[in-house]
Amino acid sequence: MMSITRPYVLSIAGLDPSAGAGLIADCKVFEQLKVYGFGVSSALTVQDEANVYELNWLNKNQIVKQLEPLVAKYDIKACKIGIVQDIDLLLQIVDFLKDKLPHIKIIVDPILKSSSGFDFMNYDDEQLWFQLLTKVELITPNYLEMKTLSQSRDVLEATKEWAGYGNILLKGGHHAEHLGVDLLFTNQEVKRFMPSETLVYPKHGSGCVLSAAITSYFALGFCLTESCELAKTYTEQFLNSEKGLLGYHHL
Repeated sequence: MMSITRPYVLSIAGLDPSAGAGLIADCKVFEQLKVYGFGVSSALTVQDEANVYELNWLNKNQIVKQLEPLVAKYDIKACKIGIVQDIDLLLQIVDFLKDKLPHIKIIVDPILKSSSGFDFMNYDDEQLWFQLLTKVELITPNYLEMKTLSQSRDVLEATKEWAGYGNILLKGGHHAEHLGVDLLFTNQEVKRFMPSETLVYPKHGSGCVLSAAITSYFALGFCLTESCELAKTYTEQFLNSEKGLLGYHHL
């Protein structure tokens, strides 16, 4: 029998016991899209699919110790980073990865708070986010997250400004007027991704699923636009897999 070698990808994210978001959800996506996924925990949560009750952060040393044997042994093509404690730690993790694996594509999903209102990341310094954008392939904020990151300025104007530093996929899942319309901002253009479904059921972890799918498609050799478009289709299938907040992964 011939063996098939899958590209290696990595998730650095929280361990959500409900398996709807974070590391476990990311690895479900990786398996469906036929990449081999590694997982490094950045936090331990106490939660179900509807509420976060407690959050325990891992520090830089704990995260790096998990990363070291993986980056030393495997040629990891792409990495998705979810919740980390603050932008300073996020930058340190990105610098560590780039030092060990210069060609790795990094996708950051800047999760600022849970849908139930639990605060995750400290996000105060806009200039540090500009630094981050120059180092990673893509960040994937939703409309409300981008409004917070840009300190409540006009979201589209702020996103265009930020795109001068790096690529941003502005997710439309929380936009009241353009629900489900995602906008990919680069320093050259704005690409619009329209929803293919008129009715979807909200899911815990849908942002994690989207960013993990983008990571997978990058590792499989697709370009930025293709990866975002294919990941949107995957996520819509996930949203419609079940009516409740927990979804199924299938192609």
